Amino acid sequence: MINLKRAKSLLRIAREWDAIAALRDDQVSSGKDHSANFVLAPAILKHLPKATSLVDIGCGTGWLTALAERDATVTVGIDPSHDSIALAQSRHPGRAISYVSESVEAYSLRPQKFQSAISNMAVSSAPDLGAFLGASRRILKKGAAFVFTIPHPCFWPLYWGYASHPEFKYEKSFAVEGEFKIQTETSTFLTTHFHHPLQMYISALATAKFSIESVQELTGRGFNFPRFVLIVARAS
Repeated sequence: MINLKRAKSLLRIAREWDAIAALRDDQVSSGKDHSANFVLAPAILKHLPKATSLVDIGCGTGWLTALAERDATVTVGIDPSHDSIALAQSRHPGRAISYVSESVEAYSLRPQKFQSAISNMAVSSAPDLGAFLGASRRILKKGAAFVFTIPHPCFWPLYWGYASHPEFKYEKSFAVEGEFKIQTETSTFLTTHFHHPLQMYISALATAKFSIESVQELTGRGFNFPRFVLIVARAS
């Protein structure tokens, strides 16, 4: 069952990810989540430049943070889900990773700045897209790369089945509530992501002082259209 709402708080969204944290880590670690392991992670790692400091914004349980820290001497994973961060600390400690249970907006009040950033399917979970991207820019040094993925705004509504919802309009933003699923299984856990038209992402990046270097459409298994978009942006 899909519900479309105009807004939803970050606290409620974080609690949803608390509830599903253990399942998500198992889905990725076991290889069940084909898209995470063989589509999203390889694309992000391929486009991530070498840098001595890295931040994973919306790191979840830290599985990708641990893979991405390969060249960095300082790596930080941040996520507002306390349970996800607890799992990250115990299961994906990495070589020298610090995990912090905070929103990027809260973390941006700290003085630390990074040479690169990744964010896997987390930008679309932010209740305020502009605030999320603005905070992401504030924790990056000028010229830093920001490599992130989002659900494809054109085709994700078809994949998740809400394109035909009577209230859905592509050009509008919605909080989309539904039972979390991967290609091989559907869970009973409710999660929320936000639909935004592609032009809104582009405009919000420009407002946050990012320049887009490249855009790549990614196709997962079991769906004929692209499911994800990878964007490489540069902090201006």
